[in-house]
Amino acid sequence: MQTCIPTWKEKAEEIHQRYLKLANAEGELGDHISKVRFLALAIAGEAGELANPVKKEWRGLVRDYVAHDVDVADELADIRIYVEHMASLCGVDLDEACEEKLITVEARLAAAEKDAAKSSTASKE
Repeated sequence: MQTCIPTWKEKAEEIHQRYLKLANAEGELGDHISKVRFLALAIAGEAGELANPVKKEWRGLVRDYVAHDVDVADELADIRIYVEHMASLCGVDLDEACEEKLITVEARLAAAEKDAAKSSTASKE
């Protein structure tokens, strides 16, 4: 008999539900908007934590690049987990939203490239 090992998303969701249950028992995060606010602020906080090792590297203060890379990976993982939770809470299919966003970004990039090509051609004349 094969044991089914949960994916990281399933494990993250299970942990998230346990946190919500605990917060609800303590009278915190009782409504949807409170949960959304909490997750938005958690994402912002984790982004700030990600900025710290990046800032230290930029300033030349990093001596241990292995530890630095682990710090960056940990913070990126925290951000992704919170983003996944928020998407789930808000009923957003994050994969679909990213696909749609990339179409928009690609169109903007194509327009910028076209404008740059026009400017380059015009400046050569």
